[in-house]
Amino acid sequence: AALLVAACMPSSSVAELPLPGVGLHCCSVDEGHALLLACDADPSDAIIAVPFAAYGKASEGSATCGHEETPACGASVQEAAEARCKGLQRCSLEAKDFEDSCPGAQKELRVRWVCRSDSSPVADVVRDPPAPASVLSLPLRAEGNVIVDASGTRVRLTGVTWGGFHIKNVPGGLDVAPIDSIARVIRQLGFNFVRFTFSAAAVLDNPVVESHRVAANPHLSGKRALDVFDAIVQALDREGILIWLDNHMLESDWCCSGSDCNGLWFNERFSTNDWVEMWRMVAKRYKGYRTFIGVGLKNEPRAVCTSTHGALSCNVSSLAAMAGGNDAPDPYGMKQEDKECVWPQWDSGLEALQFRPAMERAGRAILDEAPDLLIGISGLNYAQWLRDVASSPVDLPKRSVVYEAHEYDWWRDHSPEGNYNYDRNATGAFANYSQSLDTHWGYLLREGIAPVLISEFGMGHRWTEWSGSRMWFSLWSEYAQDKGPLRDQGGVDWAYWQLTGVQSGGTWRSEGSEETFGILNRCWTGPWRETHFEAIQDLGLYRPRLLQSQQRVIESSTNADIADAPKTEILLSSSRALLPSLLSWSLLL
Repeated sequence: AALLVAACMPSSSVAELPLPGVGLHCCSVDEGHALLLACDADPSDAIIAVPFAAYGKASEGSATCGHEETPACGASVQEAAEARCKGLQRCSLEAKDFEDSCPGAQKELRVRWVCRSDSSPVADVVRDPPAPASVLSLPLRAEGNVIVDASGTRVRLTGVTWGGFHIKNVPGGLDVAPIDSIARVIRQLGFNFVRFTFSAAAVLDNPVVESHRVAANPHLSGKRALDVFDAIVQALDREGILIWLDNHMLESDWCCSGSDCNGLWFNERFSTNDWVEMWRMVAKRYKGYRTFIGVGLKNEPRAVCTSTHGALSCNVSSLAAMAGGNDAPDPYGMKQEDKECVWPQWDSGLEALQFRPAMERAGRAILDEAPDLLIGISGLNYAQWLRDVASSPVDLPKRSVVYEAHEYDWWRDHSPEGNYNYDRNATGAFANYSQSLDTHWGYLLREGIAPVLISEFGMGHRWTEWSGSRMWFSLWSEYAQDKGPLRDQGGVDWAYWQLTGVQSGGTWRSEGSEETFGILNRCWTGPWRETHFEAIQDLGLYRPRLLQSQQRVIESSTNADIADAPKTEILLSSSRALLPSLLSWSLLL
């Protein structure tokens, strides 16, 4: 039944103003989806006001955080929402909870709320889960095939990629949630490090950011890309979350393909010198932050083809001719039909295309500024190919080098006749899978040569419904944990792709649409889908612990009129609650 606003309901209290730089909490969802309000800066935090809530036609009025408007075809539901949620730490709302004032139209629910912690200092309490940096002896280093801290204790990195900055000069989420709130959610979900993606253009051009992209963080309005970058690093550092900075693109856009003009460490606008100096600048700028542990030099090195990609275009004709034209070496099978392409080589062929020397040059520039950082060296061919390391390892201090690989289901044939059909023959499929990974990069772990960070893997929200994804995840989870090369050392290091559940835009993307691989919901207050996050937890994150002080939720299925219904407090005894406050951090020692 619809929740009707009682005519005699008292007006809402005036919301206290947030502290400078704290930010706003906003969310908009289409009808049929839940909206989760949350305030969990400390165990005493709570929702103290809902200054705006409206339900109406999605295409009418502004939904920009702090500048919301009630649709002409719609109505304010502010009093009902506040009565329902005030005093709670977490409160779920859905469009069906409110009266439909615009029948037949595509509608959305828009809400902005205020937390007690926005206007009061956060209580100095023991963090649960703890800040990763608080239980480590930093800095970290590579030792054999694992990463260890300064005391020599094995550290297993289990993190998440926070994307978007490499596309729009602002990471996902800053339009709806305060930076500190997002950093806190990451820690509460159990991740011990963040892989933060950026473009060379954001650093070297340093453009003014679009204000609507930082609407929930108004102190960043009118600021430049590096100001936002600074704010992200500072927020993660305050939460004690380890930071891995990844140069995802040269130009700011969605990644990756052979036609995006970004497969190498240089392009028509940025030279190798520009790229190396960009890295020197980043290392120098952030070396003072204790939680800044490492860098990924170049994301997914791959073919670059003469093409047009959105607003970008590239012509590799001269480079392709120098590399040998159609006779150029192509060990990765990357030739693209009817396209003129060049490919990065490890340390042979045309000097300009040799990957290892370029990475060594950038690595030395970084270590000159910050000698304790880990240097991530990606595999070629979309971060799959590290075969050449065996005979020609990167010439950087061994304690500093971590290789990177990516793993996704579309690289495996899970068809009924495929070599990786887990349903048909689990033992044989895993043997084939293990052999494939070992050949490309797993041997570095099995033979104790160097650590390998799986800096990307991921699957869709509904991965269990797709046979290929389901079989792939069975294989990957076995290799990453109990049957892989680091089974006796806790499992491989990894970063899930990705945090945001909403697309940030870019070529081939639809800004604002569901990011089907993303962990967080549209409000940035908890996981998008239970089974999706549980699968990631099974790869090394602890299950939730029950903390009664952080479990108060309003019963969402009540049929009572909100004017008469008491707030019902429920103890949630399993991960069904999806409360990030309850998800403890895991660091395998």
